[in-house]
Amino acid sequence: MLADAVTFNSRLADFWKWDLDGSLFSSLFVMLILIILSVVIFVKVKIGMKKKTYLEKPKGLLHLAEIYYNYIDTLTRDNMGDHNEGWGGYLFGLFAYLFLAFMWGATGFPSVIDWLAAPLCLSLVMFVIIQVTALKHQKFSYFHRYIEPFAIFLPINLITMWAPIISTTMRLFGNSISGFVLIGIIQWALGNAANALYTVIMGSPVELTSFILAPIVSGVLQLYFTLFSGAIQTLVFGSLNAAWIAAEIPEPVSPALNDSMRPEVASE
Repeated sequence: MLADAVTFNSRLADFWKWDLDGSLFSSLFVMLILIILSVVIFVKVKIGMKKKTYLEKPKGLLHLAEIYYNYIDTLTRDNMGDHNEGWGGYLFGLFAYLFLAFMWGATGFPSVIDWLAAPLCLSLVMFVIIQVTALKHQKFSYFHRYIEPFAIFLPINLITMWAPIISTTMRLFGNSISGFVLIGIIQWALGNAANALYTVIMGSPVELTSFILAPIVSGVLQLYFTLFSGAIQTLVFGSLNAAWIAAEIPEPVSPALNDSMRPEVASE
């Protein structure tokens, strides 16, 4: 009984001690930042509507939000068509989270995309959305793709069904981790070079000598891998999302085409 009581008390004491990965906290912080920005923009818009300042040219944060909204709206229409403009909200949130997740690594906190679970979860969400969208619009004909061109190809088609998850996960994770590894190698090489150079000039290295050259090159590389590469990867992943989702939604038939397909119109 005493042993059981000790075990229960120890479990109860450790109940609130969450041993979570640092990258998970970084991801939560990124989402918290997006929530705060959304609330601030919403409040500013509501205040602007009451004061009727929405007729004026937006400034500051509202101006940036409008630019971002117009960009996502244009990208959605170009990649998915005008009939799929309702998907702009999903891409709006996806682009914001992914780009900010790439930028987070520049703060010095644990990176988000370097954590394999983050790109894997994003790819799984994309995969589920694609499959649910296909089922919604194609009904039972959705399952016909797995036996094309012949039923014997069912095992192969079931395997290739998961290919988008693997490819997009490895693309995001690989591009992110490659930058981290490259910067680490260059920092190590420049640190040793600085120590060797200082030894030749002064006779022996001193503390912090290895940090003389590394920040110069590492800063430029960090800017590239976080800002430029992050923007490119966000655009590629978001565009693939839009293209694959749009591929599962049939194009609406225009009223003019419906009229031309009527028997009485066709006979004339």
